[in-house]
Amino acid sequence: MFGFPYCGPFPSVLLTVLVSVLLSLLSPLSNASKMAEFNTDSSSVTLTPGESVLAGKHWRYIETSQLTSEEVHTQLASLDVVTAWQQSTEDYLNLGMAHDGYWLALSVTSEEDGQWYLRNRYSLLDLAILFQCPQGVTDSSQCSVTRGGDRIPYHERVIDHPNLILPVDVSAGQTYDLYLYVTTEGTYQLPMEFVGQEQLQEQLIHNGVFRGAYYAVMLAMALYNLVLFFAVRDRLYLYYTAFVSSFLFFHMNFEGSAYGYFWPDSPELNSFMVPLTFAISQFFFALFLPQLLYLRNYCPKADMVYRIYVPVTLAFAVMSFAAPYQTAVSWQNYVNSFLAIYTLIAGIRAWTQGHKPAKYFTLAWLAFMVGVVSANLSALGVIPGTPLVLYGYQIGSVFDVILISLAMGARINMLRDARERDQRRLTDSQNESIRLLKQYEDLYQNSLSGRFQLNSQCEVIGCNPAFASILGFRNVDEVLQVKPHLDQLIETPQASIELWDVLERHTQVSGYELTLMPKRGSAVKAILTMRRDKRGDDACWAGSFLNVTEKYEQENALQKLQENRQASMQQLVMGVSHEMNTPLGNIRLAATHIQDRVEHDVTQIDPDFKSAIHQVNDNIARLADLNKLIQSSMGDTSSQQPDSIYLRSWFSTWTEDTLKRYPKLELEVISYPDTALWHGQVTLLERVLNQLTDNAVVHNSEVYSDTQLYVRVSASLEDDSLTIEFQDNGRGISADAKDKIFMPFYTTRRAEATKKGLGLYEVHNLVTHVMGGSLNCPDVNQGFAIQITLPEVEQELRPAGDFPSQASW
Repeated sequence: MFGFPYCGPFPSVLLTVLVSVLLSLLSPLSNASKMAEFNTDSSSVTLTPGESVLAGKHWRYIETSQLTSEEVHTQLASLDVVTAWQQSTEDYLNLGMAHDGYWLALSVTSEEDGQWYLRNRYSLLDLAILFQCPQGVTDSSQCSVTRGGDRIPYHERVIDHPNLILPVDVSAGQTYDLYLYVTTEGTYQLPMEFVGQEQLQEQLIHNGVFRGAYYAVMLAMALYNLVLFFAVRDRLYLYYTAFVSSFLFFHMNFEGSAYGYFWPDSPELNSFMVPLTFAISQFFFALFLPQLLYLRNYCPKADMVYRIYVPVTLAFAVMSFAAPYQTAVSWQNYVNSFLAIYTLIAGIRAWTQGHKPAKYFTLAWLAFMVGVVSANLSALGVIPGTPLVLYGYQIGSVFDVILISLAMGARINMLRDARERDQRRLTDSQNESIRLLKQYEDLYQNSLSGRFQLNSQCEVIGCNPAFASILGFRNVDEVLQVKPHLDQLIETPQASIELWDVLERHTQVSGYELTLMPKRGSAVKAILTMRRDKRGDDACWAGSFLNVTEKYEQENALQKLQENRQASMQQLVMGVSHEMNTPLGNIRLAATHIQDRVEHDVTQIDPDFKSAIHQVNDNIARLADLNKLIQSSMGDTSSQQPDSIYLRSWFSTWTEDTLKRYPKLELEVISYPDTALWHGQVTLLERVLNQLTDNAVVHNSEVYSDTQLYVRVSASLEDDSLTIEFQDNGRGISADAKDKIFMPFYTTRRAEATKKGLGLYEVHNLVTHVMGGSLNCPDVNQGFAIQITLPEVEQELRPAGDFPSQASW
């Protein structure tokens, strides 16, 4: 049913490569044999008592449609007029996958009377009907008819065996024509041979003994590991037991035993049991292997692959019911071929990193694959079909489960050693903990940060001296005597409400900025860390805060200094722009007057004088344009009104407009969440993004011309704040230039710059002074990046109200 005989849970890419190479070497002979015209001598078989005969190279065959049993009888009568027979010269006939059926024919003669059998060792043929006719006869009513396959009731088989075995009753000296019709949804593998009755009985006995031994070993390993699971309570052994059991059940379905044992009167189950049982075995394998090899530690990527593979196996199980048999089997073959080689790599990696069980697993996997490869090559006729080779798959799987059991035993020893080491480390850790606890007590009492504990009523029931000192208490005893409520220490009731709201949602805060009101002294700016502690039934809180009042005041002073600097710069620029207007107007008027006189004066004027007048006019125009740029860069937005937009829709429109302006630009825009609604100055946001895009194109014009300029814009809305990250893959800026890019008239490409160094200055003014946001330039490996944070504009003013205090001094 598979492209190659499907022999286990590890269909290997290595197998495909080896077979492909061998078949490519034999391709001239193989193609010639398949396309050879029918030869009467090669299609005739002479049966000699005591000898078996391989039927593969004697078959002539033609392809036909899939037929019912009645249609097969009807079509048999017309086979004598068919001239398109092909002759096979291979001992092991393999016609691959096909959606149609096949007719096979040969002639057989026996030297003695006797009972012979046509045996096919591949069991997954849906329907096989054998017509034994007198030579030259194609009338089915004059022929002996037997049939087999896994789509007819099991009790109709002449021989109770999973293989397809069809009787051939011959008389000495008489020639018979054998016509065999076969159809299947899987692979047409026909490794057939003629065997006598005594030989067949001997083969079936040997096969039965081997199968029984194989079943016994697999069941014994499954039961052994199940007992270990109940003894050590490690789920790994349960997974392995389930894997071995499910794999054995898959094997029974593949070789046909399950059909005869469990549902002999329901052949329709065979249409999905093989892919279903294989998917189940792979499901347990995907649970078992990562734990055996500790892939999470030794090969995290492989661990993630198997996490993904678990739901894939469940999808394969569903596909075995919903999809055609050939589709379900093909997809499993493709996926598991990749997984097989990936599993080998993961095992070797874990082995090389010192994980002892991985060594046994890798050897087990290789032993299994050697059996798989040899069995498949034998089925294709590439190597002789000795018993060791024919049963290589089963032998390999036995070695597989035994070696994996050894790996699990090594895992037990490893865990025992690890437990002993952990016990020693625990003892050492306990001693170290006692020492550290004493040090911590000393650090707690002498810490510069205020540490405290609250009871379930949020009263302070413990603190260190720093807490008492920062919050204006004389000592710790005074704090414990007063037992102040935490709300009493917070500056405003609103701030207290917000803090408890965060704590109720997250049970902890870290780096939370808060203003505290000491019992004595001025307000304290603090960075709070606080979490919930579970102590019995009483829910308590523990926390600490760091006094950052001095740092906060320094930052405020620095911010005011920067704001004053920006304001002074803005006033200077605006003043220069304003003062330029009057002289520019006068110069323009004078130049216009001179130009009119020159153009209307009949007197011959020196050409250099005319050129000088034109240069004056051009430079006046450039100064006027520059003055307009200066005025626009100041962010005059008095007429801009806030608006509400859905970010995904708005960015989609902006992307289309931008690509129309710059068709060679590769632009990626991401917005999160999908339904984000932002209320703000949308027109100004568009100006900012357009300026950043223009800046990227101008400063990376060569990259843009080669259509290799990439710009990524990501926007996220969280806590009423819009964060936009803009990044390109251009040449970027140096660390020294980062402090200058927002200064007016600073540019590294003055000749190409359309705004003469005022573009990023305009962006800075719009974001910080007009829209009330902030921006910074993070370090990136390549290109230029800028991060902008914009608050939402309130749509209506909330009425101010007084919040009642929960506690007071």
